[in-house]
Amino acid sequence: MSQDSPPSKSQLRRHMRQRRHALSPQDLRQAALALSGQIARLRPFHRARHIGVYWPMHGEISLLPLLQHPLAVHKHFYLPILVGRFARSLRFAPFNPRTPMRNNRFRIPEPKVPRHSQCSVRELDLLILPLVAFDAEGYRLGMGGGFYDRSLAHLPHRRHWRRPRLIGVGHAFQEVPVLPREPWDIPLAMVCTDKACRKIGS
Repeated sequence: MSQDSPPSKSQLRRHMRQRRHALSPQDLRQAALALSGQIARLRPFHRARHIGVYWPMHGEISLLPLLQHPLAVHKHFYLPILVGRFARSLRFAPFNPRTPMRNNRFRIPEPKVPRHSQCSVRELDLLILPLVAFDAEGYRLGMGGGFYDRSLAHLPHRRHWRRPRLIGVGHAFQEVPVLPREPWDIPLAMVCTDKACRKIGS
């Protein structure tokens, strides 16, 4: 990327995806185990009972080892799903390693469960979400579909009850000095990588 001017969102996405695709299977396994250890030590994880995670794609750092962590025994995990052909926001379906899966329209695996077992994002205590890039102020660059932004649009309007708590996760190299921002962007409460976790703000 050019050093003369800040990269655009599309340039950042292309660059970070190239770096993720260059990781070996061993690199990805080590990063996933390290991330699991980082998150398992967090107070928000200890307190949470209902936790949203994601299915790793295209070199994203995996949260799947976290589900097998001893401290996760009594927690309930959920994966995002698209409900309906024209869904613009996310619902969340219960997930464990034995859950039957199917691909959505983006070929991302989703739990194959009845609608009555699904929940809204507001019912989660903690949401651990993927990112393409992040900066020190907790702003996140996603893949550009806007599904998380639309699903979390209620958060800025709540002063006290701000559930779920948001933790963004990625590889340490995905940090950038500053991200382009939009009025609807919602900063994260914390960012965790395979190297460390960082609380954002107060």
